[in-house]
Amino acid sequence: MKRKIIKSGAIITVAMLIAGCSAKGPQFSGFSTPTNGKSNVYLYRDSSMLGGGVAPDIHELNVKTSKDIVLGHINRNGYILTTVNPGEYKFWAKTEARNEVDIQTKPNKVYCIKHYITAGFFVGHPQFKLVDMKTCKEEIQDTHLMPKEEKQQSN
Repeated sequence: MKRKIIKSGAIITVAMLIAGCSAKGPQFSGFSTPTNGKSNVYLYRDSSMLGGGVAPDIHELNVKTSKDIVLGHINRNGYILTTVNPGEYKFWAKTEARNEVDIQTKPNKVYCIKHYITAGFFVGHPQFKLVDMKTCKEEIQDTHLMPKEEKQQSN
């Protein structure tokens, strides 16, 4: 009986942790058209269970100016939209390992970057992949907007 109670408690705890790690903002409703010669970059995460509880800060680094901004984090089924000037950027995150993706943005274009977590030694490792619009349109549909926590990173 005691074993059954412990097992039930563990299952409930895990279910609550998983539910708490999903995005809860407004559901994705379509891509925004960039204005004034800028570019829109969508960073998103699908419903993959691997690393569900890991959500490192996502950074936007402007290579030309070295300005590093923390955009926030992306939970499972979440996305962040950032608008940037045309140029070279690195989007990166770090847990026990750092990973980044380089992107050269052009005026009035929309870009999609998939963020996911792979197995690590103690904590999952962040990964990024620039994806084409066809793939992005399919995968981003069930995501929800994450609150943007934009703040400049101090060096």
